[in-house]
Amino acid sequence: MSKYKSSNLTSLLNEKYLGEEEKPQISKEQKKAFMEAVSNYHTYGESIYRNESLREITEKIHEVVKIAENLTLQESEHWFDNMTVSRHMKQLGEAYKVFEKTSKEVTALQQRMESAYEDIGSVLNKYYKVNEALK
Repeated sequence: MSKYKSSNLTSLLNEKYLGEEEKPQISKEQKKAFMEAVSNYHTYGESIYRNESLREITEKIHEVVKIAENLTLQESEHWFDNMTVSRHMKQLGEAYKVFEKTSKEVTALQQRMESAYEDIGSVLNKYYKVNEALK
């Protein structure tokens, strides 16, 4: 066998494969804490999933903004000059547009996070006992 082939084979035999690297030992306390955390994995879902959707909240805030614009302009005719009130209501509308855009972005990220959470739980459940959420 040539020297070149021999060195290639030696390097292949010396490769570390997944899981072969030396890893620090896990203590009994760490293992117990890990097993408890895995068994209670479903409780993290309470923080991940929202009870009321962001879309519903955004619609409620939109209604508040619309009514505030109309009512404030109507009620403040004699108290403030209309230019100041109009400027403030325009500012309110612009802030709502930013809120609505951000809400849509957060909703997309929320769905991605929920999917990743479920994927993690699915893989953990293949190797460890993950308790189900009580319904």
